[in-house]
Amino acid sequence: MRRRPPGRLVFGIAFAVLLLDGAAAIWLGQLTGRGLPVILGLALIAAAAGIGVLYRRWRAALDEIDAARRELQREIGALRDAVDEARADRD
Repeated sequence: MRRRPPGRLVFGIAFAVLLLDGAAAIWLGQLTGRGLPVILGLALIAAAAGIGVLYRRWRAALDEIDAARRELQREIGALRDAVDEARADRD
């Protein structure tokens, strides 16, 4: 299996930043008594949840690609074996 790019780290950082920014915005809204920062904070937390969902889908897609690659390698190996057998039978 090939090593994957550091997507997990990128998604983790994005999730943490959005979550912390959302919590900070909600806290600021509570301190100032304004509703806009609270709404913004909730939107940022929702975006963090969306990042989590996207990460799971991305990982599932990569796992499917890896499974297809392994299956293709098995099929290529079987075809090579069949060609080798056919060549041995012809000789």
